[in-house]
Amino acid sequence: MKAERDYLVQALKKAGVHGRIHESLKSLKNCNEVHTGAVLRIGESFTCSGSKKIYTDAEGQRKQRNKLFDRVTTLNVIIADSNEEKAEEILSCFLENISKGFEVNGNWVGIEIGEADWIEKDDSILKSKIAVQFDVTLTGGIYTDTDLGNVRLGNIKLKMDRGENNGSKDNGE
Repeated sequence: MKAERDYLVQALKKAGVHGRIHESLKSLKNCNEVHTGAVLRIGESFTCSGSKKIYTDAEGQRKQRNKLFDRVTTLNVIIADSNEEKAEEILSCFLENISKGFEVNGNWVGIEIGEADWIEKDDSILKSKIAVQFDVTLTGGIYTDTDLGNVRLGNIKLKMDRGENNGSKDNGE
């Protein structure tokens, strides 16, 4: 969950959120800043998986990748500002900066953005005039890799017993 959270924090910073990106609701409540951002942990779930894939790595070694668990992480992203246009600009830039997914430890993590809620100052605990919050669902997995032996096909000679060759002659090899 740390790599996923760090990815979203970096995307917020690239989008224009300055200062500290909050990690907890308590920290966000105690914040006196008008312009702020947060990435809060919502939850994580694991489901058993039996997926297997055989591939060849960069060194030419054949491997089997077993997906042990499907991993779904949900994080809540909050962007707040004193100006509605600025908050909307940061949101648009954030959405442009993130892709459909990213790599974590050589494994792909897909990103889905949920429904956005716009919150006015009177309805929020924040000091900001306007805030937008939305859930980000990250889908990945827990994998193990196993080295496979390299199988080579060469000249294979078939030796048959006289009784099994249906009357053809055996050269005795």
